[in-house]
Amino acid sequence: GINAEYGKQWYQRRVRGTMALYSHSSKLVKPGNEAPTDVETAVSQALLDLEANSDLSSALRGLYFVGAEEVVIRDDKVAVVIHIPFPQQKIYHKIQGRLVRELEKKLSGKHVIFLSKRRILSKPTRHSRNLSKQKRPRSRTLTAVHASILDDLVYPAEIAGQRKRVKLDGSQQIKVHLEKACQINTETKLDTFMSVYKKLTGKDVVFEYVD
Repeated sequence: GINAEYGKQWYQRRVRGTMALYSHSSKLVKPGNEAPTDVETAVSQALLDLEANSDLSSALRGLYFVGAEEVVIRDDKVAVVIHIPFPQQKIYHKIQGRLVRELEKKLSGKHVIFLSKRRILSKPTRHSRNLSKQKRPRSRTLTAVHASILDDLVYPAEIAGQRKRVKLDGSQQIKVHLEKACQINTETKLDTFMSVYKKLTGKDVVFEYVD
């Protein structure tokens, strides 16, 4: 019928748009006809260059990202946050140290952060449209996703512990303890971690090292 034909045409347009975008940017996969931003184009090109001309070539083959954005840390510093598909996180982790160093060279010294794309599912209510009895996965709650963002931010550093502190004005601050052994590799990025976490979650976080 008409509806089926319309649905088929819509799907074909969607696929064509996605494929065109993928062939243009190669390392970027965005839904529908969304055009890449300047920063996404820059990240895609940098990844393509590394795949073509570095010892990361074979490791990068088949990897892609789903979005990128810049976060202003302060007047003279900008970080690039690259969103990757969650199923590819473990593969990225294997090369993340080297990959971050190489990308930071290509992106004018900007700090590079990799975050897995996760979706928060709102808490079901009595008035929810979805009446199924399926429980919301714990990993999709706001609290779990925000905790995972912290883990991603500091990787490969390990979080040794954290606690919440309520300030005099009633606002909350999360104090995160990082292992002392990772201080050399993370110390210069702590302000980046704080700014990116604040931008993505609206929450204040500070870091300190523990033995």
